[in-house]
Amino acid sequence: MNKDFKNSLIFSVNYENYLAAVKEDKPNKTLGTWNITPEMVKQLDYAYIYLKNSQQMIVKKLWVDYFELSDPRKGYDDDDLQCVVFKKSEDVFFEYPYNVVQGRHYRNDEDMDSQPRLDQEEIDRRMALSKTDSTSSEANRKEKRGLTGIVQPSQVRLRKLFAREYSHRQMPHFEIVKKMIEKVDNDPEQDLNALLDEHYLAEDNKVKK
Repeated sequence: MNKDFKNSLIFSVNYENYLAAVKEDKPNKTLGTWNITPEMVKQLDYAYIYLKNSQQMIVKKLWVDYFELSDPRKGYDDDDLQCVVFKKSEDVFFEYPYNVVQGRHYRNDEDMDSQPRLDQEEIDRRMALSKTDSTSSEANRKEKRGLTGIVQPSQVRLRKLFAREYSHRQMPHFEIVKKMIEKVDNDPEQDLNALLDEHYLAEDNKVKK
């Protein structure tokens, strides 16, 4: 498997949104709003839904039909963000083996589908954790701290993430890293994983041209 080829979007929802829009497919089969680069959109065939505060449980897999700009007629506030329109979905329950998903990640579907499934008792336990009020949930506090016990500055998190997942690549230029950190600090739905993947995909496409 080429670990740089990532054809799946991983995005996070809270328990309330899981009940409202994910547990049962919406009639229009449309979910999410993200600022995804056009290059990445072309590469995405699947999407997996990550349930917040559930000790990193994936709850559903989507087969992507296409992406569209968010349509206010479908209840979206913005009209310049990408939404996924899916052909079908399947309930899947397994633990996401990487770091916490703030907004979105990108992975390979073969890697995702190879993860061991959780039994019903464990699924129910994690659902209950996710349902717990985030202000009082210890599981939620640990997840937001990246299981380290402290809140880390974005620059420190980026260095650790690069060493863990991208050490085979060249570190982006300082100015690019600076912009990534600013995005994450200014928008809680931005995620360093996604920004790095989008950067490297754009760089690879430049080489191909």
